Amino acid sequence: MEINEDALKNFQNSKFDFVDAKDNDVDFSNLSDDVTYTLRDGETVVEDDMKAKDVVDTINNEYGKTINV
Repeated sequence: MEINEDALKNFQNSKFDFVDAKDNDVDFSNLSDDVTYTLRDGETVVEDDMKAKDVVDTINNEYGKTINV
């Protein structure tokens, strides 16, 4: 599981963030399958109980897209 570098930068510049079950910021270089993660928009929970693969897939799929203009 590897997060695309450009996708991660795009995600980090967005209004969303991931936290672990203890409400700590996520270290994307050290994701663990033993931990569940929460995607938030500020204090609002967008998706809960996510595994490491879900985090990677969300960032790569949603923030790694190329937009043609």
